[in-house]
Amino acid sequence: MTDARQTALRRIQKLQALAESEARNGNDTAAESAARMAARLMVRHAIEARDVDAAAEAAADPMQRRETRTGRQLEWLRALYHCVALANNCTTSIRRNSDCVNFYGRASDCEIAEYLAIHLAREIQRRADAHLRAYRKTYGYTPRGERNSFCHSAVSALNLRLQAMRREAMQEATQAHGEAAASNALVRLDNRLAEALAFAQGHGLRKGRKVRYSHNSAGTRAGNDININRGVAGNAARTAQIGS
Repeated sequence: MTDARQTALRRIQKLQALAESEARNGNDTAAESAARMAARLMVRHAIEARDVDAAAEAAADPMQRRETRTGRQLEWLRALYHCVALANNCTTSIRRNSDCVNFYGRASDCEIAEYLAIHLAREIQRRADAHLRAYRKTYGYTPRGERNSFCHSAVSALNLRLQAMRREAMQEATQAHGEAAASNALVRLDNRLAEALAFAQGHGLRKGRKVRYSHNSAGTRAGNDININRGVAGNAARTAQIGS
């Protein structure tokens, strides 16, 4: 966005706020005058109502780099944090030789993504422990790499579910509010993610490498069974790191 357009956008916000204030005070003439000036600026600079809404949202919910720790340096944990971040309109970077994960995006998105990732990681670990105990009890041993493939497969299944939940939310929005409202909501979501990716790149973030693993059907079933909504609905305050 050019400097002139940004300046116009700030003036539009101030004029709209003035119009609302004057209307509340019963000064209809002043309110209409401020509203007309804002409308003219929007036409002159090709600024739409959703651009004004997005600017107000950005001011109230600024971009940030939020640091958290996974507790262990495991590839499946890093993959989990990344797919959860993308589902919540942010992205991640990993500090090399460290359990540190950085979230990049709007403050509220990073907070939700962090809490959900911690919840899901604990659920995956709990189910992996139960799976390994059952395997040992049945066969008397545990195959090498079984835990790793279980956890990676669970993350893969969760990733597909998170993407599906995003699509379903948009379909529900369309049914409840109509095509136009749903389209505007989708644009705002896409813009939030695009802004987060650009913000991360500005901090030197580069594309990560893909990790290979063996498919594990038990892990996939676990990923499909874990309650995602419980993590989203929980307390979004910072929680203790994952210990084991």
